[in-house]
Amino acid sequence: MRAVSAFLLGIGFRADMGTCARKLVLLKLIDACEDDGSRIFPAISTIARAAQCSTRQVQRELQAFREIGLIRLVREGGKGPRSTNEYALDLDLLTRLGKDGWSVVTGAPADDKGDTVSPLDDDEKGDTGDAVRVTPATDKGDIACHPTPPDPSPDPSMERERGREEGSKAVERDFKRAYAAWPTFVSDSEPAARKAWSALTAEERAEAFARQADYVAEVKKLGRQKLCAYGAYLGERRWTKLEPKAAETVVAALADDVAPPFGPVWGGLRVKQFVTGMKAVPPGLTAIERQLVVDGTTDEATLHRQKRARFGWPAVNEMHRRAMAGQGVPVGPKASALEMLMEPVPVGSERFEEWRLEHELRGWPWIPDPGDMRVVYFPMGGPAGLDDFEAAIKRGGHDGGERQAAE
Repeated sequence: MRAVSAFLLGIGFRADMGTCARKLVLLKLIDACEDDGSRIFPAISTIARAAQCSTRQVQRELQAFREIGLIRLVREGGKGPRSTNEYALDLDLLTRLGKDGWSVVTGAPADDKGDTVSPLDDDEKGDTGDAVRVTPATDKGDIACHPTPPDPSPDPSMERERGREEGSKAVERDFKRAYAAWPTFVSDSEPAARKAWSALTAEERAEAFARQADYVAEVKKLGRQKLCAYGAYLGERRWTKLEPKAAETVVAALADDVAPPFGPVWGGLRVKQFVTGMKAVPPGLTAIERQLVVDGTTDEATLHRQKRARFGWPAVNEMHRRAMAGQGVPVGPKASALEMLMEPVPVGSERFEEWRLEHELRGWPWIPDPGDMRVVYFPMGGPAGLDDFEAAIKRGGHDGGERQAAE
């Protein structure tokens, strides 16, 4: 179970939300979300208990958040007591709220406090004349002290937390992604590769990862029998030896051997992984997750589906990671037969949403954002055609088509 993001909480605590209830509702949403602002699905009653306000007040605040775009509805829950809506936070708008406050971001006047209804008449109130007072006016308080010097950071503890995360979790996460994409990672020395990765600067790591697919393709193009270990690639900075336009040359040479993201072969390899069974056993529920089930915040079946999507098909998740970087997957000659089993599905169409729901119900990881792609490919006939797709896979002629990324 993830820890609460100190970075997001720091923004939430600083934000001027206009009212106490609104701020407490925001903090509860942050408490329930992932570091990227996703997977928010606490019940209305849970938020109300945390914010110490009525459920109607929570509903009003959530509606206000949706109207300004602070949250968006990812999935609408059912009507049962344990079926809740799932939201995601817009982190850019949350940052603006942390800097400027509710009234500036929404354009609404700041919430007035106290009695602003009773009109004032024209008579002046209080002593405004120049007559000598019984008690002469004097300065109040200490006006000679210097103001508190500004801190270079609005929240130093938050900045330290972000620095620690960058220095450990983020670097380790990026290493694992890059290492898993190297063709020989199974037989390589992971400690040696990690040591070489850590010795690079942030800019060098980004460049090494961006060019490693080009380097692998160049080795293949030159007909070399063996690819070097990932630690050697990093330690010797071999990506720097590539020609500036080597990537374009390699892609053109290998176009017939790569299935582009969201295309028919790519989509067929994805779904083939699903229908042939889960490839890894997801971890069980943690103590905190079990408590969430007891509290009614979520249900056990939902948590298990989410864990299957995150851990059950590592090859599919790697395909998704490559797709987000604009990279396809290497394929063999048999993979082209998958095209006959696929059909184009317009992004955002009713059939597209049927596939999204099918993935959610089965605990399959959903496709990444297709960007400018107008259509993506799924098996013919929609979710109802999965049995025919699976039968075609079992008849043969499609196995062994994918290489390293989807093995």
